[in-house]
Amino acid sequence: MAQDRRVTRTKAALTRALFELLGEKEFQKISVTELAQRADVDRKTFYLHYRSVEEILEEFYESAIQRFQEELKREEAHGEEVDMARFFRALNSIMAEKMSLYRRLVKGTGYIYFMERLRAILRAEVEDALRRRGVTNETHIRMSSEVYAAGIMRAYLVWLRGDLDLDQEQFAQQVGRMLNQGLGL
Repeated sequence: MAQDRRVTRTKAALTRALFELLGEKEFQKISVTELAQRADVDRKTFYLHYRSVEEILEEFYESAIQRFQEELKREEAHGEEVDMARFFRALNSIMAEKMSLYRRLVKGTGYIYFMERLRAILRAEVEDALRRRGVTNETHIRMSSEVYAAGIMRAYLVWLRGDLDLDQEQFAQQVGRMLNQGLGL
């Protein structure tokens, strides 16, 4: 069922206001009152649509995750290896238009929900690749996929924060080599 246009406009105004405020201050310091004023809506109107400021961010992330999964399906590629370039190309395609916002978000704590969802998607991709390679030990599959997905998403977070001097493609290639060929220790 389609959302009422007024609801859509109000939610869009609140989301825009949140993003504007994120350019000015830390997420934790944004109040409902300040957000409602910036969006030019009453506090009561805010609470008709959301229980908290965090819920706006979760809704934004959920939409991004859905678009990411659609993009991954569009670039469908199954083999014995996890195609990290494909994974990060799909991820960055949905983040590209708001990259500066994502870079601000990862400097606070608001990114945790999003990164955990991405980690779960990557973990499932690694599990599938291991099974295609013929690995049958489910404990090994689960542990390996958890270690790789957690490590890769942590490295991505460091890259997203701007702490690695690599472009998107270099990052994806390097992570892909580590994932598919080992760490080279």
